[in-house]
Amino acid sequence: MIRIKFHPAFWLFAVAVVIQGGYAYLLATIAVVLVHELAHSRAAYSRGYVLNCVTLMPYGAMLAGGENISRKDSLPIAVAGPLANFAICVSLYALWWAFPSAYVYTKTVFEVSLAIGAFNLLPAYPLDGARIIVALSRNPVKVLRILRVTGITLAFAVFGLYLASYFYGLNYSLGVMAVLLYVSATGGTEKEMYRHLTEAIPYTKHLNSPIVRRTVMVHDGLKLIRLTKHIDADSYTTFEVVDDAFGKIAELDEKEVGKLLVKYPLQSTLKEVLPAWLAERKA
Repeated sequence: MIRIKFHPAFWLFAVAVVIQGGYAYLLATIAVVLVHELAHSRAAYSRGYVLNCVTLMPYGAMLAGGENISRKDSLPIAVAGPLANFAICVSLYALWWAFPSAYVYTKTVFEVSLAIGAFNLLPAYPLDGARIIVALSRNPVKVLRILRVTGITLAFAVFGLYLASYFYGLNYSLGVMAVLLYVSATGGTEKEMYRHLTEAIPYTKHLNSPIVRRTVMVHDGLKLIRLTKHIDADSYTTFEVVDDAFGKIAELDEKEVGKLLVKYPLQSTLKEVLPAWLAERKA
């Protein structure tokens, strides 16, 4: 379950937009940002991480930390958000080609999605662009330090644009964005928001009440991540793995399933991982 929070900066941004009469722009921003973060969440979950909380901010959301995510996993997680934004743009462009009259009603969503996707790819912490660079770097600590400085520099640049807007049409959102970038770039590493899926599985049982012991039969073509749905705090589950002819291949308890989830990609099937696993267990 994803908890959605709104940072105070988001409400400042909302007030600024409303003052300028941009109601449609505000609604489009909220919708696009939610899609952006949902893409991050799904990418994280597919690789075994749980996104506990999304804090919405102007032009995106704060996904702090990342130290406990492997480099291989952090890259697709970071890329997922902007890709979702660009996918919205491509879909809307196709919609306009088929139904030109839809342009008037969806133009704002297109512009907001394109702006958020492009803005988040800037190489400045805490934007997704910085996370992508950190994931690709050999010295993430040093690179993160540099990207924080880049984030501060970008914050001052955006604030300069905000001051300049006094002369050609005041843009409150630029000021809010500048403050957001500065606070995010100068703040310490926040509490990690991703944790491995196995940490969220209730292996600890409610021993103050009776525990149901059960056996669940699963096909060897089942993906590892599907096993997690059968583990809860009120029962102890043993998994009986069978083939197409219902022949028993292996029997796994919850602890063994947990070890499989940590050792192998979650999208792997039991058929792919069990031969090596069973060989190790016999050794």
